Amino acid sequence: MRVDSENLTAGPIERVLVRHEDLAAVAVYAVADPRSGDQVMAAVELLPGREFDPVAFADFLRAQPDLGTKWAPTFIRITRGLPQTASGKVAKGPLRADGWWRGDDPVYRRQSPGSAYTPMDGSDRSLLRAEFARHGRQAHVGG
Repeated sequence: MRVDSENLTAGPIERVLVRHEDLAAVAVYAVADPRSGDQVMAAVELLPGREFDPVAFADFLRAQPDLGTKWAPTFIRITRGLPQTASGKVAKGPLRADGWWRGDDPVYRRQSPGSAYTPMDGSDRSLLRAEFARHGRQAHVGG
């Protein structure tokens, strides 16, 4: 993925995120940025009985000394289970296809680096789609 003209790979980001005590599994992947390049998105599967705390998660990220400046996900999808291939690997294709715009899973977004995550609703999605359209990048978000 390419974030602010910097090439990133998912593996190192996933290794940092999976340290969070409430997470069972993590998948990191690119979603389009409204202006250019990509943004980091993560789908996370919580351990049984755990709930996602967006403030605590942002605090956790800030406390990670090896989290690169562009690595913190802009979007977090909370899922009951990550899609898998027949061999048991995480299938990121369906996650990329759903992005932040499709599916029933809760999605959280941070507005700026270091800020807390807030749940996205239909209005948030509409505003973000409009931003893509303003920059001629509406083809990068699914219908």
